[in-house]
Amino acid sequence: MGAWGPYAGGYCQSTAISNAQARADLATSRARIVAASDETRRRIERDLHDGTQQRLVSLGLRLRLAQDAVPPDQAELRQELARVTSGIGDVLEELREMSRGIHPAILTEEGLRPALKALARSSAVPVKLELGMHARLPARVEVAAYFVVSEALANVAKHAQASVVRIAVEVRRGALEIMISDDGIGGADPSRGSGLIGLTDRIEALGGTIDVSSPAGAGTQILAELPVKDSPPPMHPPDL
Repeated sequence: MGAWGPYAGGYCQSTAISNAQARADLATSRARIVAASDETRRRIERDLHDGTQQRLVSLGLRLRLAQDAVPPDQAELRQELARVTSGIGDVLEELREMSRGIHPAILTEEGLRPALKALARSSAVPVKLELGMHARLPARVEVAAYFVVSEALANVAKHAQASVVRIAVEVRRGALEIMISDDGIGGADPSRGSGLIGLTDRIEALGGTIDVSSPAGAGTQILAELPVKDSPPPMHPPDL
């Protein structure tokens, strides 16, 4: 008989079950934090769009009306109003860019497919986009996928010296698969980029995976997979 006596097997099994439960609770907690963060992002975007942006649009229109009402002999005043109107337009565009970074309205209103097309159009590096999904996906999946692509395109523009980016997104075997590759200089280190670290946390909190391959001189490839349907974390203890 071993040192632990006849209860050793039961003790180990109980510990394994307890550990499995702790892992499941942690995964649930991380998913809850991601959901709360996404809801906060949506609320801030709505507040900016329905509040601050609309007020700036209204002010711009009133300034244009005032500019049109300026007498012909007040050319200097007319020019000053034109400069202020232009400045408001610049601020409004900057605010819209900020809103898209927080949580893009197109993602909420139209879904992942149009949102990714918009990202590709605004990319500083030409994008070849292949989209194999058509129906709406769960909000948490669409948000995670959007920010994977957004962060990847930002990194390519800043660091990769690439001439083209290829993005393929499709649903297969109950998961959303995302492949992003470029023909840049490679050598990316995910551990040194807070953006990719944050994406990894988000994806893993949803039960997904992400892998980054970036050999020097051979471009960078990102492969991410997100389960489309809810699935509880495995609760089976390891074999003893």
